[in-house]
Amino acid sequence: MNLPEFGVKRPTTSLMIFLAIIIIALYSITRLGVDMLPEIEPPSITVISTYGGASAEDVEVKVTEVLENQLATTPGLEKITSRSTEGFSRITLKFKWGTNIDEASNDIRDRIDLAKRFLPDIPDEMENPFIFKFNTSNIPILFMGVTAKESYTDLHDLIDKRIADNLRQLAGVGTVQLIGGLERQINIWIDRERLEGYGFSILDIKNALKKENITQPVGSIKTGLTDYLLRLPGEFSSPEDIDLVILGKREGKFVYLRDIARIEDSFKERLMNVRIDKKQGMLLSIQKQTGTNTVEVAERIKKRLKELERNIPQDIRMHVIFDSSMDIVDSLDSLKSSLWLGITLVLLVVWFFLRHFRPSLIVALTIPFSLLISFIYLFLSGKTMNTISLSSLAIAAGMVVDNAIVVVDNVVRHLERGQRPQEAAIFGTSEMFLAVSASTLTTIVVFMPMLFISGVVGIMFGELAMIVTVTLLASLFTATTFSPMLCAKWLGAKREARWAWIEGFYETSERWFTSWEEGYSRALEWCLGHKRTVLYGFSAAFILSLLLMRFVGSEFMPEEDTGDIRITAEL
Repeated sequence: MNLPEFGVKRPTTSLMIFLAIIIIALYSITRLGVDMLPEIEPPSITVISTYGGASAEDVEVKVTEVLENQLATTPGLEKITSRSTEGFSRITLKFKWGTNIDEASNDIRDRIDLAKRFLPDIPDEMENPFIFKFNTSNIPILFMGVTAKESYTDLHDLIDKRIADNLRQLAGVGTVQLIGGLERQINIWIDRERLEGYGFSILDIKNALKKENITQPVGSIKTGLTDYLLRLPGEFSSPEDIDLVILGKREGKFVYLRDIARIEDSFKERLMNVRIDKKQGMLLSIQKQTGTNTVEVAERIKKRLKELERNIPQDIRMHVIFDSSMDIVDSLDSLKSSLWLGITLVLLVVWFFLRHFRPSLIVALTIPFSLLISFIYLFLSGKTMNTISLSSLAIAAGMVVDNAIVVVDNVVRHLERGQRPQEAAIFGTSEMFLAVSASTLTTIVVFMPMLFISGVVGIMFGELAMIVTVTLLASLFTATTFSPMLCAKWLGAKREARWAWIEGFYETSERWFTSWEEGYSRALEWCLGHKRTVLYGFSAAFILSLLLMRFVGSEFMPEEDTGDIRITAEL
């Protein structure tokens, strides 16, 4: 039993199959992530090291070159670049496309461990090098601006404890970073003359603070069946505790830190100044977790922020500075409207040429079932609903009706010859099966080379090619099972009842089609009588189009106007 026979002779089974497709597709749509573009992870890893107080030359010689010598032997490495600045080293390793970045990260960690023998002392002189893997999911989805008047000095701590900690607990939220504001810090201002007079050094102060600011476990006490764990708290709880740190003994008297320094409960040095609407403030940079729905996470964050505003002082105001979900929603809404408009136009064109409601409806039902199967593929493959996937569906929407049109037209031809609906549906579809299969496969072959493109372009066009391929295969399956089943049930020898205006449209359109056929026949006859002229004309047009390519610009991505203006000034 072939596919057309199965569809016609097992209508209940076929209907259950397509109902299951609808249910699974609707479930898949609700679970699909929403993003602007497919997730892109470039094959590059950055190794970052900080060496406080060192010049750019020292960083290059003592840190960058040492790490480069070890990292240069990493398997799959294509290019290595580095940058050394004051107290900072950044080494970027670019790998070949297709390299497993997780395995490469492990290889890099092993080589960093080997290089530690030759690096400055960790952690006394420099911090441990760490690696960074860029992914499009690392791009912040939301920037929130926070301003305050009376509470500005405590703004950083308030936002960190009451806002950021709550946002980090939300599902889908990755990291929440605070930018700007005043961050509390205990500053020790040393009197140089007093320090030298007592014969101490900066290292003496550092070691004394390190020894005093510590909490140690001192054992346990067992009483009956109960064990009591004991610890000796020694960490500083106030600036006054730091004042009483003993540095040593001079001339029989203890020298306290307060004798040579002034302790100040103040803030860290401000390296960045954030102003929002001409007011002092700070920024919250919020990232989502990989694979989550950007729009849902952003809506969840904004909803929680409205709830948390009740727990902060009234002079604190929160503003949305940047919300990528809005751009995503606008882009997807535009694509969705274009997709629906395209589907509607396809239906109207099909009805215009077939001029029968039921055959047009059978052809039209091919579109939603083919697209629903594509959503199932997106969900099972772990992809997101983005501009590329929706554009692919828009491209395929006009192709999926081709097979159904051929099948339904042939079934109608068999019905007009007097065959019964079931026989016409089976034989009409079976006759066209090889033709529509060959047509579908030839279209798929056009998109298949896109799967072998490497790089970022390959990620985007590879997704487009797969979605179009799945959609066309789904349309072939639908046209050879679902369409003949509906033809057997809905079509018959009895002519459809038509309204008067539809009958008039039918007669008018019939005259149009007849005149078009006559015009095409005359044009074809002229072309066959002037073969050389036609051949030379089309060849000249083809060559001319190739010459015009040099006047067409090229760029990686089209320009996009999001309505934002950014100004960068260097002094």
